[in-house]
Amino acid sequence: MSAGAWRLWILGSGTALPSVGRDNTCLALEVGGDSWLIDCGGSPYRRLLQAGLDPARLQGIVLTHAHADHVCGLPSLFFHLALAGRQAVLPVYGLSATLRIAERIVASFELGEYCVPCEWCAVQSGGDITVTDSDGQVGQLHVREVAHSRPALGVRVIAPNGWTAAYSGDSQPCSGLVDLARGARWLLHECTVAQPLAGHSTPEDAARTAIAAGAERVGIVHYDPWYVLPQEELRARMARAGFGGEVRILNDMDALKLAG
Repeated sequence: MSAGAWRLWILGSGTALPSVGRDNTCLALEVGGDSWLIDCGGSPYRRLLQAGLDPARLQGIVLTHAHADHVCGLPSLFFHLALAGRQAVLPVYGLSATLRIAERIVASFELGEYCVPCEWCAVQSGGDITVTDSDGQVGQLHVREVAHSRPALGVRVIAPNGWTAAYSGDSQPCSGLVDLARGARWLLHECTVAQPLAGHSTPEDAARTAIAAGAERVGIVHYDPWYVLPQEELRARMARAGFGGEVRILNDMDALKLAG
């Protein structure tokens, strides 16, 4: 991989209930040789290794919300990083309500000396987190509150070349999500349900958000054909809802190139 590459890795692509082929949805932003996690479910240390990313060069974590499938990997990640000898402080960003729960989860494991030092960094909707890679290239993670059953954020990745990818997190349709995705090269949108359910999105919801935001492409995450609906039916329903752009059903360990 080139030193200046910016890629968005899909470490997990599935719903809250994982399946044989899909772990809980979790993303990694590769920034040169460094990385950031967006959510922390499943087995993040191992997944980073599978993506060819050095866990020792993890620069930070952004948590979209505090449901178990998005934070359950935190204690194991902190434990594994400590075992690997990391001493640098690892910042974790999220809404105050999310961080309160995440901090209690980690504390409950009583990891003691086998816990990487951490800084809990509260952010507000509309805030920006500056991301600088090892070559000095600067991008941003812009967070925006979305509509879920717990306080939740979506995340917009802005690469140094201006390319953008927006991630819905878990959300039903809302104006915040449309604003987050406006003009994005990629909209990574959840599709957890086949029929409307508060806090989540259907194929039609994903299509309408993409149309309203003017997003070029939609990548489907937080989805599993086993639990939700077959892939071809999902595509057909998005087309009937009026979205004529590219729809990619993302799988575990897929990667989207943003720069470099």
